Amino acid sequence: MIAGPQIRKLNSLRGFAALVVVVAHFSGVTGWLGGLPGRGAGQLGVMLFFVLSGFLMGHLYVGRELHGANLRRYVVARLARVVPLFAAVVALSIITPRIGFPRLLYNLQRREEIASHLLLLDGKSILWTIPTELHFYAVFVAIWLLLRRSGLAQSALLFGVIVAIALVDFPRFRGEVSGITYDIRIVQVLPYFVSGVLLALLYRSYAERVPKSSLFVAALAVIPLMYPLVFEEVFGFRHRLWNDPIVLVVVVAVFAVILFGVPDESAILSNPVGDHLGRISYSLYLLHVPVMSAVRDFGLPNTAAFFVFLGISIVVATVVFYALERPAQRWIRKQLLVKRAPVAAAVTPLAEPR
Repeated sequence: MIAGPQIRKLNSLRGFAALVVVVAHFSGVTGWLGGLPGRGAGQLGVMLFFVLSGFLMGHLYVGRELHGANLRRYVVARLARVVPLFAAVVALSIITPRIGFPRLLYNLQRREEIASHLLLLDGKSILWTIPTELHFYAVFVAIWLLLRRSGLAQSALLFGVIVAIALVDFPRFRGEVSGITYDIRIVQVLPYFVSGVLLALLYRSYAERVPKSSLFVAALAVIPLMYPLVFEEVFGFRHRLWNDPIVLVVVVAVFAVILFGVPDESAILSNPVGDHLGRISYSLYLLHVPVMSAVRDFGLPNTAAFFVFLGISIVVATVVFYALERPAQRWIRKQLLVKRAPVAAAVTPLAEPR
């Protein structure tokens, strides 16, 4: 079975996830809106990203034959999608402090710190998520192999992985070797990716059977309710973010409601603004932190500073997407796939709603 056309509403969902992170970071640093959208709330946006990533991998690849040519396309597509911008950001984070701009990006100066980023063992600030995403791409090959014959037993095994990780309290492996830190979080966050893959399997069989309504977009309102400070205010206790099964269930449920319940043609999510925010979401995610640092120096009131920060972040992300991210993806695919593939394969690009 070959993956179908784009699911356009997921573009807006990706943009929404990026905005959750952007707003949370600004609020956490400045105290905007009493800090309620901050203090770890951005992690919920990352969780949505991970569920979406798992879904897309399942939607695009499960059902395809796992042979050398398809595996090559998969590896090249994944690397072309993630690595160029990440590599550029890490490189500039190493260079800019040495030429007098320590706040321009993520200020990587110690050799050990640089090594941990280059070896995909750790990540400063939000950069930790990119090695984790790449680790999942490696794990997904095993999932793809398992699901060559997709059935109840295989799905049950994947669900068992989620339960097992929850039972051992979502382990995270941290330490240091020869001064090089490592923080391996793939096991901790794997339930989000795997849940996305399982939803992709269900989507193929049941998407058309579920009643649709644009009103299901209201499910997104649950995400702010899960912000740590808001949740504590409403329910009287704190959840544990990545280590709490409640958060996992809620985030996956919100994603599932949007995926199955909202019509693909719903103008609320399927529109040019959502398309654009989804398109630039990766650049927006990686580059909003240095923009925020620069805008804070303007000395504006928090509300005004937020809208200036958001506007500049979107402009910067748009420029970087069109000037670097998309050209790099196309160049890598052309060099590693088109030039080496037969003509018939070259004219059948992998459909990918990203």
